[in-house]
Parts: sequence; structure tokens; C-alpha cells
Amino acid sequence: MPLSLFSIPTIVLLLSVFVSYYCIIYYNKAVPMANNGILFISNAAKAHKLCSKISKCVKNVLYINFNSGPESTLSIVNKQIIDIYSKVPKNMKIDIRLMLKPRETGNKITTNNAIELIMYDKDLANEVDNLKFSLTNIRENVDIESVENEKNAFEDVKEDVKVYDYVALGGTFDRLHNGHKILLSQAVLRAKKHVTVGVTDLDMIQSKKLWELIQPIEIRIKAVLDFLTDINPDLEYNVLPIQDVYGPTKDNPHFQLLVVSEETSRGAIKVNEKRKENGLNPLDVYTIGLAEDTNQQSYEEEAKLSSSNQRMRLLGTILREPRPNPNIPKHPYVIGLAGGIASGKSSITEKLKLKGAAILNCDVIAHELYKPGLPLNHTIAESFGNDVITDGGEVDRRKLGAIVFSDKSQLQRLNSLVWPAVIQEAQKRIKALGEAGSSVVVMEAAVMVQAGWYKYCHQLWTVIIPPEEAVKRLQARNNLSEAEAKQRVSAQPSNQEQVALANVVFSPYWSYEHTQGQVDRAWENLQIYLQ
Repeated sequence: MPLSLFSIPTIVLLLSVFVSYYCIIYYNKAVPMANNGILFISNAAKAHKLCSKISKCVKNVLYINFNSGPESTLSIVNKQIIDIYSKVPKNMKIDIRLMLKPRETGNKITTNNAIELIMYDKDLANEVDNLKFSLTNIRENVDIESVENEKNAFEDVKEDVKVYDYVALGGTFDRLHNGHKILLSQAVLRAKKHVTVGVTDLDMIQSKKLWELIQPIEIRIKAVLDFLTDINPDLEYNVLPIQDVYGPTKDNPHFQLLVVSEETSRGAIKVNEKRKENGLNPLDVYTIGLAEDTNQQSYEEEAKLSSSNQRMRLLGTILREPRPNPNIPKHPYVIGLAGGIASGKSSITEKLKLKGAAILNCDVIAHELYKPGLPLNHTIAESFGNDVITDGGEVDRRKLGAIVFSDKSQLQRLNSLVWPAVIQEAQKRIKALGEAGSSVVVMEAAVMVQAGWYKYCHQLWTVIIPPEEAVKRLQARNNLSEAEAKQRVSAQPSNQEQVALANVVFSPYWSYEHTQGQVDRAWENLQIYLQ
């Protein structure tokens, strides 16, 4: 049927569906998209240009494998590492892995991901069968396609690459990105026998931006090891947690080279000072420049490739898939909004209200239950004395706070009185809001996690800011001393505890626009999920 019979929107839709399943390798040839693919090239000098051309044919991982020869020297590969991982087209999200061991006839190629698409440059047309049979992890119905060669792909590169038996490097390696891949690849390129990678453990990450969102160390170590064994399976690898800047380099005489980035170059000086103290030879140091982040999404983000940027982009997204909650009705859909005192929950609540959510503030419910004549007011007076009751019969929250925030047993006592009354009232109001037509109810509570009220919700969203910022805000808002503010902040669950249970995390630490973007993402994802 000719396209002229379709409307413009229909044609656009059809094309978008087509692009979701096919890619154009060259000219007008369409190739089915694969989850994982490999590009075989006759020499390393072609890697970046051909990789950029065919990267849209793969959804997840694209391997690049090259033949040995005069256009695959270490110097050329060194430049290709930089070009492939730093000159990334905007919005390209696939995982590219340049394999650093040149292909040799008869050798098997092992990959951690099963290959569904084989691509090769036309100089390898006579080797297609050998290429296919060299792969050990391949899907049964693999697609095989040729790729047009690039003209003048070869560049004369004169930088010498010195190699060593034992190489070391370190980093956080949170959500492995292209900056990490440059660092790891340059270390592997310079190693003849062994590479040790130190991965920073808990004590070393707490100064980092949004450190609460950093992946567990077991996941980070596995990601590093998977990448290393993919790019060169022949080396020995030791990937281990480190608790200080030195790791094993301070007392291991075998190490010869330390690979660092511009950002961590001071650490290399400290390592060599410590080795000198321990009577060991200093390490040679190879320093790698910082790669630009071509997908920078706001001025609050860093210009360089960083895990901090990636963690900022996680705000407002689904970190943990929601699970059905059989303990509460399906309607209305209840979002529990948690967060420490002075974290900015109210600003998030107001933005969600403008989106159409009904709001239920448990702090307000508690205040209402404190009113003269109500059972809770009388119970608090009996438990904490009439000194916490004003002349008008109201609960004096400042006096009550001074008692409970300085004595954990008193705080637990107050909570045992207040929490059951608040959640009982909240459930009544949620039901009433649903009957009145609200489809989404946001239940806001500073003690959401402590009280276990998230168990009465379909999802838990949490708000975090750095504790020192919470102290400053609390001092300004409640006219407290620094010591009083710290006492109240430390009496609550940590950001890490809140994040551990959350489906979605917000941080209103930056600009209004950045916070609004987080809420927009969360609300959009919620609507998709509910549909």
C-alpha cells in the first residue's frame, strides 16, 4: 500500500515502530536490531568511525574486535580508546566494549553477553565463516551483515605506549560509564600480566554527591570484572574493596604502574610517598584527561563524565519496581512520601498537588489530634506532665520536643502514643478521598519509615538532602541552635535507610527547575504505570 494513503501522523508512527526494530547500516539496507552485537574490523584504526556508524543497530552491548597488524599498534589502539569512549554521539546509551586483544586466526573469542548480530567491514568478506565460528557465546539464529569501509580511516599516531607486568588503579566505579571504561582500558592496554583494581568501600564514598544512591560494592566489583574480562580475558585480575587511597599499592613490591585520572592524580603522589616510607620503589604514573559529558542535562551537572551526573539523573525515576500491596485497597493509589526533617518534603508535596494528587499530611493530622478535648491531648498530658500543655489547652510542641529529642526512651514513649492514632485517622481520610474521586493520594510523613507506615502505601517516595544542609535549614526555620538542630536530624533514620526502601527518590538541593524536573519525571512514570 503506498504511503500516500496514510496521514502524516500515521506515517510518523509507522516509521518510529520500524526504527525500533531495524537500523540502517549503510545506504538503504535495513538490519534487525539486536540486544548484543559484535563488529569485526580489519584494523584498529577503523574502530571509532565504524562504531559510530553502526551503534544504532544494537540495544545493549556492542563489542569491537580488530585484527593485528601495522594499523593496530598499541599507539593506535590507545587513540581509539579515547575516541570511542569520549567522542560519543549525544543520547547514545549503548555499552560499547573495545576488545584490546587483537584477533588471531584460530583463536576463540569469549564474551559475557550472547551475540545476536555479527557485523564486519568488507575487507574481511573472505573470513566471515571463521569470524562466526570464533565466537563461543552466540545465538543460534545470529544475523550477519557487512559494513561499508570508511575512507582514510588510518591516522599516523606517534605516542609510545609503555607496558608493564603489574598495573594498578582505583575508583568508585558506580554505574560503569565511558570515563571508567577509558581508565580501565588504558590500564589493560599497558598490562602484560596483571591488573589490580581497588573499588572504594563505604567509608570512602560518603563525601560524594548523592552517595546514598551509589550501588552496593558487590555490584560495582562485578561490573568492573565483567568489563575487564570482556576487553582482555588473558590477563590476571584482582578487583577488591579498598578502605583508603592506597589499597594494596602501599606495600606490594610487584606493582610498577599506577593509572589515574586528572581528578585523582594527587592520590598517586600520596601512594608514592607511602611506598617510599615502606622502602619500596615509586610507581610510574599514567594520568588520563577527563572526558566531556556530551549528555549534560542541566547546569547543575558537571561538565565531565561522572557518576555524580548519573545519580542526579536517577532522581525522580523508578529505582525499584513497585510491588502489589494486598494489605490495602487498590483504589485510591497511595504514595507514601518520606524524608527527614527540613528535607524539603513540603516543596515536593506542593508540586505533586499541582499535578492532581490529593495530599494528606500526617504531621497536620497529629497536630489536629493534639487539640484540647481530644483523647490524644489528654494522654500526652498524663504521660509527659501538664508542663507540655499551654494555658489554652494546646500541646506545646517546643517543650514536648525538648523532652523527647534529648531522651530516646521518651521519644519512643511519645511515638507509641501518637503513631497508632495518626495512621488510623490517615486511613479513614484516604478512604474518604478515594470515595470523593481522588485517584492518587500522597501521604506525607517525616516518620514514614520509622513508623512503618509505608506498609499502608502502594509506593514509597523519599526526599533527601545532605544532613549538614538539613541542619542549616532547621536552624533557620525553627530558630534552633546548631546543637539542637543536629540532635533532631540525628534522631531520624539516615538518608541511606530511607533510600534503601524507596521506589523513587527526590533531592530538592539544587534549583527550583531541577526539582521540578524530578517531580515531572516521577509523575509521568506514575501515570504510565497506573495505565
